[in-house]
Amino acid sequence: MADAETPTSDIPAPTDAPAADASPDALVQDLHRTARLLAAFLTAVCIAGFLWGRSFVAETVSTYHMLGVALIGMSGSGVGALTSLLARYAAGFELEDGTRVPAQAEGEVYGRRIGFCMLMRPVLGLLVAPLLVAGVALFFKSHEDFKGSADAVTIVAFIGGLYAKSVLEVAKNAFKVVFRA
Repeated sequence: MADAETPTSDIPAPTDAPAADASPDALVQDLHRTARLLAAFLTAVCIAGFLWGRSFVAETVSTYHMLGVALIGMSGSGVGALTSLLARYAAGFELEDGTRVPAQAEGEVYGRRIGFCMLMRPVLGLLVAPLLVAGVALFFKSHEDFKGSADAVTIVAFIGGLYAKSVLEVAKNAFKVVFRA
């Protein structure tokens, strides 16, 4: 472990990343490759999570039911991450030094640092969807009708996952307002 006085320039770059002195074309090609791999992975997570989760939502055993809700939420968040990734990919790239390719690229672009964040977005849906489904069930007069409908639970879980990042931001801001934190 490096101590606080060790300059970060002495730490070698990961072996799968191109060297910092690589040509901009090589760096852009690496960003193309990582964005495509990330898109393929997120697509697989979305499809597998949705199909597997949907099969569990139909189960009457409560543990499997909530696992299904969580997987569908993960799928919804995966779709949110995938759409964000594709929009960034279409807008352009940002190299490690902050250079944008193409130079006139505006708004959010794809860079190596955002890749990890995209991978973590489905985890938000995995956590938020069961909370949202449970919350919706509490506010229904006849929550047995809601919980008994695999279709209704699937839709709420997917949308909960899709908007998990926004739900968490709103909840955090509401907490600050209520408790003046």
